[in-house]
Amino acid sequence: MEPEAKSKVELEAKSKVEPEAKSKVEPEAKPKVKSGVRPKVKSGAKPKAEPGVGPKTKPKAEAGKETIEKDNGEHSFISNYWYLYKGFFKNSRWNILITAMILIGGVTASYVQLFIPKTAVALVTEGVPVGTLVGTLLGMSLLYYLFYQANWVGYMLLENPSLKYRHALEERMLKKICRTPYSNLEDSDYKKRISRAQHLYYHWDRDARVCIWNSLHAMSLLVMIPISSGMLVTLHPVIILVMAAGTWLQYVADRRPLAWEKKHRDKWIPLERKSTYVSEKMGNFPCAKDMRLYAADRWLLPKYKRLLGERRKWKKKQLAQITTAGFLSRMIEMIKQAFVYGFLIWGVTTGKVRPDDFILYVGVALNLSDCLTQIEVSVRRLRENELSIADYRKMMELPDYRGAGAVRGQSFRNKPLEMTGKPDICEPAAESPVLPGGRAPGITFSHVSFSYQEGGEETLKDVDIAIRPGEKIALVGPNGAGKTTLIKLLCGMYEPAKGEILLDGEPSSRWSLEEWYRLFSVVFQDVGVLPATILENVAACAPEEADRERVRKCLEQAGLWEKVESLPHGMDSNVQKEVFSEGQNLSGGENQKLLLARAIYREAPILVLDEPTAALDAIAENELYQRYNELTRNRTSLFISHRLASTRFCDRILMLEGGRVVEQGSHEELMEKKGAYYRMFQVQSHYYQKDRAEGFSSRMDPAWEVSGYVSN
Repeated sequence: MEPEAKSKVELEAKSKVEPEAKSKVEPEAKPKVKSGVRPKVKSGAKPKAEPGVGPKTKPKAEAGKETIEKDNGEHSFISNYWYLYKGFFKNSRWNILITAMILIGGVTASYVQLFIPKTAVALVTEGVPVGTLVGTLLGMSLLYYLFYQANWVGYMLLENPSLKYRHALEERMLKKICRTPYSNLEDSDYKKRISRAQHLYYHWDRDARVCIWNSLHAMSLLVMIPISSGMLVTLHPVIILVMAAGTWLQYVADRRPLAWEKKHRDKWIPLERKSTYVSEKMGNFPCAKDMRLYAADRWLLPKYKRLLGERRKWKKKQLAQITTAGFLSRMIEMIKQAFVYGFLIWGVTTGKVRPDDFILYVGVALNLSDCLTQIEVSVRRLRENELSIADYRKMMELPDYRGAGAVRGQSFRNKPLEMTGKPDICEPAAESPVLPGGRAPGITFSHVSFSYQEGGEETLKDVDIAIRPGEKIALVGPNGAGKTTLIKLLCGMYEPAKGEILLDGEPSSRWSLEEWYRLFSVVFQDVGVLPATILENVAACAPEEADRERVRKCLEQAGLWEKVESLPHGMDSNVQKEVFSEGQNLSGGENQKLLLARAIYREAPILVLDEPTAALDAIAENELYQRYNELTRNRTSLFISHRLASTRFCDRILMLEGGRVVEQGSHEELMEKKGAYYRMFQVQSHYYQKDRAEGFSSRMDPAWEVSGYVSN
């Protein structure tokens, strides 16, 4: 009757979820940041973590882990399918009509078909005229055809809406992944949840289309079973009891593989994720040079084969469970059908059933037997499919913040998202915070500590600094000192384990993450150029929304306009040739200039540059230094660099070592102290002094050379 989607037995994993308490953080009044002075918290204000003293509530890292482990409430089987259909119907109201066509057409056609032979035998037995016989049968056949076609057309019409709905679900998930805090994407538990949730739109036998097809088929069976049972119970109730008992035994047998899979699923999911990752990296263009130069395939391929081999072992065990359950189920089915056929034959031989009723009961009995057999398989499929729905729903309902103490404002992140199936379902981002007088803000790190792993060594330890509005700060220190971690905390990528970050005296929790992100223009040391046009990369929006003149000026300021102008399509040229056949692969330095142009275009009040000259040549670096004052006008800025020449144009230098700010001041002040900064500077300047002694002359403006400091 209805087309069935083929399905393999997959795991049923029900993660118990508990509602998370939403804590509203009442903002306390804090004094404004004064020059170089960290604001003090009044005695009646919210308690703040002191150095070395844990807060009364759980640390944010621990609370974040707990957030991942607990979901927003366990949903029932019916609730999850209602969640699926509610979004499907909201995606298009026509889907309600299509669903009705499938259900009503399929059920009605089945019973009209059963009554056609009964009616034929009854009319022949009564000796009605041939014209009446033919007309009646033609009318019933036409009625059957109409309902059958309604069912068939419904399934055909369902194909496109269900595919569209699946794409809408994927788009919603991608939006969530893009908007979830950066720290979540480093959490293995969170990534595992993403992999599970993707089954609803990636997995060929568990995606949204298959869930809808299978559930519609199951609903048809659930309607036909009581109808057929009611017809047969008038013949003898024992038939219903035997069929029901046999079906229950089949259901119990078929649940064994699901229970086994539920118990062991987490053993092979990491194997699949790792093997997929290795496979993607081996064919990844950015890795192609290293793969060839270092013959990485010689050790990566064995690792890949080992992962696949371990996955196959689990697959063999899974197939053994399925085979055993299938054998038991078929044996029970044979016994059940033998009893039904034997009982009906006995009824005919004893004369208890009329010829036309015999035809009808045979059809109804076969229909019921088939429905009971199918309902067992269908329920199993529904439970398998429900795993995908439940995993997707749990993922979408996870709050997009990390830990109870990390709540930011009352944006859409702090409440579950309702399933609509439509691409644009998130609330629009709120307006950016209004800063006093439109000036650059002051930033305060109030006794901030942070560790990447719960209970692990702290990367930042009791950082307590105040950055004045519009101040230009240089962050220097050896590798691993915590410079980039400090920047990521400031930008909202992570939440402090202890202490807090304040903006103009107000805690960062006063802003939602969307609002907070818009305060920053950032160039990170790990370059992230998107596969799009240069215009889109700079403006970070659709081409029609971009200000092309502003983009051109930003490219000029970043020193990339000459290169862009030489391209065939100018700023409309695509980057990343591995994605676009006509695309351009920019050099490392050009990529860094492109991201600098993006940071300039945004015009955010806080500019952060993390090693922005790492891939630039000396001339391009010199040009950037000369334009730095212009780029940072009316902005608070932070600049990370290992080249100590860059510190001259900054108002203050923060020297980090071992996760602490060990020194701060101007270049001259730190040199006079002869501490950690002085020692690092002496080591670096040694090579410049040697070059000068040997007659080396650079093309860099002498004012920016490290040797210039030495001569002073």
